[in-house]
Amino acid sequence: MRASKYLFSTLKETPHNAKIISHQLMLKSGMIRKLSSGIYIWLPTGIKVLKKIEDIIRNEMKKIHALELLMPIIQPEKLWQDSGRLNIYGEELLQFYDRRNQKFILGPTNEEVITNFIRNEIHSYKDLPLTIYQIQTKFRDEIRPRFGIIRSREFIMKDAYSFHISKYCLEKTYNDFYQSYINIFNKIKIQFRAVNADSGSMGGNVSHEFQALSENGEDEIVFSKNTSYASNINTAKSMETINFFKEKNKIVSNQIKSKKSIKSFNELKKPIKNLVKTILIRTKINNHSSLAALLIRKEHKLNLFKIEEIDIIEKPLSFVNEQETIELMGVKSKFLGPLGLKIPIFADISVYYMKDFTIGSNINEKFFINVNWNVDLPIPIIKDIRNITKKDLSPDGSKSLEIKKSIEIGHIFQLGKEYSKKMNVLVQEKNNNQKHIHMGCYGIGITRIIAALIEQNYDDSGIIWPDSIAPFQVVILPLNIKKCTKIKEVTENLYKNFKKEKIDVILDDRNERPGIMFNEIDLIGIPHQIIISPRHINENKIEYRERKNKKSILIKVKEITCFLKKKLNLI
Repeated sequence: MRASKYLFSTLKETPHNAKIISHQLMLKSGMIRKLSSGIYIWLPTGIKVLKKIEDIIRNEMKKIHALELLMPIIQPEKLWQDSGRLNIYGEELLQFYDRRNQKFILGPTNEEVITNFIRNEIHSYKDLPLTIYQIQTKFRDEIRPRFGIIRSREFIMKDAYSFHISKYCLEKTYNDFYQSYINIFNKIKIQFRAVNADSGSMGGNVSHEFQALSENGEDEIVFSKNTSYASNINTAKSMETINFFKEKNKIVSNQIKSKKSIKSFNELKKPIKNLVKTILIRTKINNHSSLAALLIRKEHKLNLFKIEEIDIIEKPLSFVNEQETIELMGVKSKFLGPLGLKIPIFADISVYYMKDFTIGSNINEKFFINVNWNVDLPIPIIKDIRNITKKDLSPDGSKSLEIKKSIEIGHIFQLGKEYSKKMNVLVQEKNNNQKHIHMGCYGIGITRIIAALIEQNYDDSGIIWPDSIAPFQVVILPLNIKKCTKIKEVTENLYKNFKKEKIDVILDDRNERPGIMFNEIDLIGIPHQIIISPRHINENKIEYRERKNKKSILIKVKEITCFLKKKLNLI
């Protein structure tokens, strides 16, 4: 590509409405332009990065035998009624009528469409397993789009779906995708963590998120620096407001009967060990007064400032006193526990990693012992709320943990029979019986990856792209090309030779001052720069400059092609 034929569209000034660095640099470097709130035009520089990410993904999908198709973005509303998700998904669904008065949805995801396709297309176990994927534009009517393309309304995703006759087969494909995603993100050169996650409105019991570390991320993950352990601490359960006070005794009674692994004991007879305290505070949900519970180890103290930073907590912080606790819950605060509470529950990180711990039973003078998360209690909302540092112990009891903000760039799910049962997808087994199939779902946010990568790779001059997805791998910057015949000759020869060797190169043949050329190329982030100047050309040498460290060396003209191929791992 010649720069004189290219659309740069760079900006000198930082747009005032761009709050985070990735949004700022994508606008300044000419990757995107805003059309409307949360909706962007992708320009040539942005498209080139998108296509390179898509190529990496397609290559990895081929390795696990996933077949590509393309589904429409317009979806019949009836399919969402069949799956039961029409009301669950909420106001993010953009719905409309066509001229025939048929109701449709602008697709935010494709589980319903692909399940309907399989229902009509696959009828025998002989056609399974099957894995298919697409790269498609999606739309979610975000109430508050922000952070550029990190939280936009229109975005591009790779979504894949797998179909199986057995749970074992699903688990095998799930593991293949897990490793495939690791390969994809490693090739893109993004810093990420694979974390345990909640399946949310997607359904299913097993899921993992792939989170890119970023100070401007909307999620938080907790991980060990010295082990592979990582988890999303924002995998909160639903915070719906219900009148739990009237139902409390019945709920707790039923929970006690069903939790056979939990034992109770009288506090007066035995000492309390490994105790988790439950503390009630006031809050608001959907502008209605409610309560929330804080869980903390008995020996720890709450940090009021940290608690007030939680979005839904009412400020100033207001605790429920002893008399109010007795009136509302029918139990002294000392014996209050999280089991059966249908209110937001925030647990300190240290509590999350406890095993066989003790909680109040919601019955005076009684406690439950040997309690464990995901066995006796659902996982609460994990926060750092205690009055000490964040250096807790990891599950192995020896390594320190860190909390980092992050951006979700991928999510995989074992959906099981969640959709096949709801939408009645059956296949014939060997014995001629009909069976609901097992299903997996695997998404990657392609546009979001770009923002996450920029958040990790930039300096005062602009973006620093890795070779794998840079808009161009190499730029040739000839100085005084109009006045020096030798510079022009060397420039043209190198340009043709680079193209012949499949090096993705752009030649800056514009009649611009060197300062403008260098500033734009650094802003765009082209990783390898070849500078051809009168100062060195008479010695048959050119200057090689690496974008990420801005270090320069002189190289003979005849050696530069081989040098670059080694840099780009082409030989």
